[in-house]
Amino acid sequence: MLSKRNFFMMFTIIIVILAIFLSSVALKEYYNDYDVNHMAPAEVVSKQLRNAESSDDAEKQVIYFGEEDGYFNTVKEWTQYRKKSFASFSSLSNISKITASDGAGNQCLIIDGEMLQNNTVELTGTLTDYTNRGGVVILYRLPSYETISGCDALRELLGIQHLRAESVKLNEIRLYSGFLLGGETHYPFEGVEKPELADMQREVPWYDISARTKTYMVGFLSSEEKDSLGINNEDMPAIIWRSNMGEGSVFSINGDYLKDSGFGILDAITYETEEYSLYSVVNAQNLSCTGFPVLTEENETLMAKVYGMTAEQFCRDILWPSFVSAARKNNWKITSFVSVKYSDSSNVKPKVVNLIDYLKYFNEESAEAGVSLGRINSSDIRRSVKEEKKEIKKLNLNYLFAGGYVRQENKDKLEELLDDSGNMNYFTDIRTVVGEYAKGERILYWMSDNITYQNATTDAYTHSYRDNLMLKSIETSLGYSNVQADMYRVLNPKDEKDQWQNLADKMSANIDTYWKPFSAFDKTTISQSDARVRNFLNGSVRSSKNGNVITVNTDGFSGEAYLILRTHGAQIDSITGGSFKNIEDNAYLITLTDNSAKIILKSEPEFYYVDK
Repeated sequence: MLSKRNFFMMFTIIIVILAIFLSSVALKEYYNDYDVNHMAPAEVVSKQLRNAESSDDAEKQVIYFGEEDGYFNTVKEWTQYRKKSFASFSSLSNISKITASDGAGNQCLIIDGEMLQNNTVELTGTLTDYTNRGGVVILYRLPSYETISGCDALRELLGIQHLRAESVKLNEIRLYSGFLLGGETHYPFEGVEKPELADMQREVPWYDISARTKTYMVGFLSSEEKDSLGINNEDMPAIIWRSNMGEGSVFSINGDYLKDSGFGILDAITYETEEYSLYSVVNAQNLSCTGFPVLTEENETLMAKVYGMTAEQFCRDILWPSFVSAARKNNWKITSFVSVKYSDSSNVKPKVVNLIDYLKYFNEESAEAGVSLGRINSSDIRRSVKEEKKEIKKLNLNYLFAGGYVRQENKDKLEELLDDSGNMNYFTDIRTVVGEYAKGERILYWMSDNITYQNATTDAYTHSYRDNLMLKSIETSLGYSNVQADMYRVLNPKDEKDQWQNLADKMSANIDTYWKPFSAFDKTTISQSDARVRNFLNGSVRSSKNGNVITVNTDGFSGEAYLILRTHGAQIDSITGGSFKNIEDNAYLITLTDNSAKIILKSEPEFYYVDK
């Protein structure tokens, strides 16, 4: 039988525990300063006019020969990031004059190989002479199989010793380590669970390249085919390779990979032609949840049918916990772009007061809130944004909404939202705009003198072979990712593929798996990323090497500068004016805190032979 004394003690303990629990909740609520955007830096880096001569590569010119298409856009954008001078020509008619100068070592020619179809022998001779004198040539698209087979000098230039087949069906593609960051990767075509994701070019011309070449990406046949043909791995169809000619090199790309994965490929090629490579990067990895939360019950019949709850319940009880769980695994930081309404045609009154609860959630998870700029197919984007601002203003928030999101169909209307000084109308604190994921879009640039643009680089729910190659390319070149988890799709599902139960695991698995090789880069919210993007676009780097010491000088950076150093086997011993950490073998992320720094490499071991 329980005595009164024991009962009283137990009751007291229960009351104390309950009081502690309730007080902790109350204190947590009391001290949640949700009305402050802790992720937005207090000082905003201003756009600077760049001095072309301040860049490490200012004297190095990239000359493009080809049409103004997707390849052109990729090359031009890359030269802007690297602050190289750029010129383009739609024909090879003046190439002999360009290559005749003494500055072959300070030029890189990027050529559409199909232009070699006419006047092949003479053009090949011009390029051979140019590379022998130290020039670098990149054929972003190879000449036709017939053109290569008909010219011995061209085969010699490309390092092709034998033509095996005009077309061969590959069993697998392998990207070797040391070219793009992220390590060796195999892309098989047979036995894959989802064949639609195996979207690389499977049929290619088969060239057998010579011993004086270096292969970076290669296609493989099945073991049975190899055995039946009596060939070895070195005889496999080359996809990206280098041929040395005299003091220079020719890089050949057997496929259309430069179009959407060009940044990293171009930086990797630069690295392969130099003793070391040192260049500026952003160092930011973002997770952008667009259209979340939605504050209006617009399609409740569909929500009830698909999810068995309202949009309000679904956002609060399902989506937000899922985001938090996925983000915590690898320390991602979430940026959620609030949408008061998805559609201009909705007449339902929004529950804008729910935004306060989400701001509290965000503050607890070091997440950030942004706003949506325009709705689904906004016919009048100014009116849509004005209405969003009007509703949010009712809460009398002091929260600084520093980031905005724009859907692809509204992107060309963005200028309508800018005032004469280059600031955003209505949401005047916006510093950066995130664009919906779409291939072929520019990634980072100044939208105005005051606002940057950061396009989403990856769809959180899909990761095909080409997506993976593009991820490696952008990380190699920019140290940057902006992963988009689109909630418009989830809350307005067209079919089962769009439903959250089919997308949640994909998002979690993708960001948990494919970004692991790039864990050296920082996870940021979109405002934190914006500060680094501004520095990246403003800054320039110069470096020189003397013995085992690399001297680095920067200009235009405000605060820390982030660089990637790639070496051919050399290891960093120490650094002055900054710090470093390994990304992978022969690749380092450098953080500079001073305008000048010295990177000291470890001396190569010396071997002594003693007679006994």
